[in-house]
Amino acid sequence: MAKIKLIILSVLLGIGITFPLLSQTDAHYWTNQYGAKGLLLNGAVIASTEDETAIFYNPGAMGTGEEFGLSLSFLTPTYAVLETRNFLGNGTKLKDRDFGFTSGFAAVGFRLFNNDKFRGGATTFTRFKSNLNYRGREIGRVPDSDLLIFIGNLDFQRRLSERWIGFGASYKMGLNLSFGISQFIVFHSEGTNIEIGKEIVNRASPEKLIFGWRSKLKYNFNASGGMVSKLGLSWQPPNFKFGLTLTTPTYNHIVRSASFEFDDLRKPSPDTTLINANLSSLPLKNYKTPWSIGLGLDFAINPTTRISFSTEYFHEIKRYTLLQDKDDPFDGFSLGDFAKEVSINTGNKKVINVALGIQRALTNESTLIFGFRTDINQREEVEGFSDFAFLAATPSVYHFSAGGLFTVWGNQMSIGIDYGLGKRNNGQQLVDFSDITPNDLFTIKSSGNASSLYQSIVLVLTYDFIFKRKKKKKGS
Repeated sequence: MAKIKLIILSVLLGIGITFPLLSQTDAHYWTNQYGAKGLLLNGAVIASTEDETAIFYNPGAMGTGEEFGLSLSFLTPTYAVLETRNFLGNGTKLKDRDFGFTSGFAAVGFRLFNNDKFRGGATTFTRFKSNLNYRGREIGRVPDSDLLIFIGNLDFQRRLSERWIGFGASYKMGLNLSFGISQFIVFHSEGTNIEIGKEIVNRASPEKLIFGWRSKLKYNFNASGGMVSKLGLSWQPPNFKFGLTLTTPTYNHIVRSASFEFDDLRKPSPDTTLINANLSSLPLKNYKTPWSIGLGLDFAINPTTRISFSTEYFHEIKRYTLLQDKDDPFDGFSLGDFAKEVSINTGNKKVINVALGIQRALTNESTLIFGFRTDINQREEVEGFSDFAFLAATPSVYHFSAGGLFTVWGNQMSIGIDYGLGKRNNGQQLVDFSDITPNDLFTIKSSGNASSLYQSIVLVLTYDFIFKRKKKKKGS
């Protein structure tokens, strides 16, 4: 039996890496949900998780599982659209569309020590996987000039991926009370690339550059092998369920590396060109995630209907430095001091997310489920060079789900749909390409607010295997 479990786990680890998601969100804390019930209840399962997703949602609830369980949720096609207005100047419009699959989840659970009070499990899942892209180009006449035209270009990319591999165990302290702990290994990778071009040419000879500025800032970092611990408590008396969790920040990163690249070319006059460029690899100075507290309730309001509620508080991360370096791009060969300092700083706001779900049993084998949750954007302003200051482009998102949970051949299957909607009207305009003049060519000038609209549709299709232990008959 142990060999079979090991083989299954190895297969899960392989499968879990093969289903990526490239979404337009900026990887909020509650971007993804997992499992048959977790997806349809939109995460309102801290108190009521009954499958192997308990390793993530509430390790204390692992003790309520069967002898052996297997949870797989991969076939969740997703279509998402992020539309931003005024990001490149008043009247501009950008769209980023994507079709893919939501992040997969695989977990296996089993009894420990041949003891009904102990239960263990292992899991692998993608916590975040996003790739946000903006590409835009604006062309127009230079104000107060009939002879000049301006050209503005933007190429903006933000990518993030994070995979968790975890192991958990729970102990049933009483008939309705159990305690558990999960230990995760986290592999985090993140990067941002922003390129801005502003040029002024003569209408009669547009191939000849009169004034110009092309500036690029790119940085990447990895924080791999970090540890995250999660404690969970589950209390489930008749007709009521209560869950409590505590999640630590990441700690003890095995690998921390970073790199940056900048390239700045300025043409302040037809006869002058100035350059400054560098790229370097360096140790990651620091990387932080917040600690959080989760609370869940689940109770019956009549024989066929249950209400599920979950909330999680994520603590603030005060502004800190991700990477910092001061280097001479000419490596001392030039005459004079041309050392350039690079510093990338970030921080997260405190966030409270909530989820509410309704379960209505139709038969012993089928249940209708409706869910709602918030997915608040936690990112604060990210700062690079003094010339660059921009906010996360994606808004907070609110999710609505509906579907059914069915028992098929003794296992759980869910079919449903999730719709996500987010809107933001007070975002920061990155740059104003609608009014470029020689006087402000070398600045990131913005004169208005940007608005963004995010919409997503997720088709939920999961299948959770449940293997029940066959009790031996007396006298056999």
